[in-house]
Amino acid sequence: MFKRVVEALLRGEFICPTAYADEYGYLRHQENFQKVSDYLAPLDRALCTLDGGEAFYAGYAVIDETNRSQIREAFSEIRSQLRPVVEWMDLVMTALGSDRPVRARDEIRLHQMLRAIEPEPSLCEQMARLTQMPFFRTAKTNVAEQLLWVLQKLEQSGYLVKPNPQSSTYLVTGKMDYLHQVIAFLNDAEELELDQADEDSGEQAELFE
Repeated sequence: MFKRVVEALLRGEFICPTAYADEYGYLRHQENFQKVSDYLAPLDRALCTLDGGEAFYAGYAVIDETNRSQIREAFSEIRSQLRPVVEWMDLVMTALGSDRPVRARDEIRLHQMLRAIEPEPSLCEQMARLTQMPFFRTAKTNVAEQLLWVLQKLEQSGYLVKPNPQSSTYLVTGKMDYLHQVIAFLNDAEELELDQADEDSGEQAELFE
């Protein structure tokens, strides 16, 4: 199990109950957590936990010339997925009448989504716009095919898993919670920049009084 966990972490996977149930259970034991942490440390990696403990992942403990390009590539990938996945979450909230975005362990049922979207022209238009974004881009024009394509893309990218290949039910993984954490970080950073800009404007105003 140790080997499986370490290999998954170094591939950039998020170890969570839906995508990696056994591996997640393994890391929940402090002794195993420490063992994996000790292994990652000489590689300048740290075993991190998402807020709420819904997933484990390997973060970079040191940033230098040996890993700068890898970090840039990983950030670029998340950045390219950020807006499309947020738009998809908005579509899910509207279609299902939910008051919160999807999070780890939530169920996404293909047929339930389809029943909600197909009769609503505004949701069909939203789906059409979604599938024009680079991450979800497709030439498909049928709503059912578009929805299936989007869910498959999310599955391929690690945001969803399909426990039963014969079923049309998907489960949200811990990677979605990681995206929420990234959004919160970016929002905080933007707020700090705005606050700083307000302070600078105030100082400049004082110079002209």
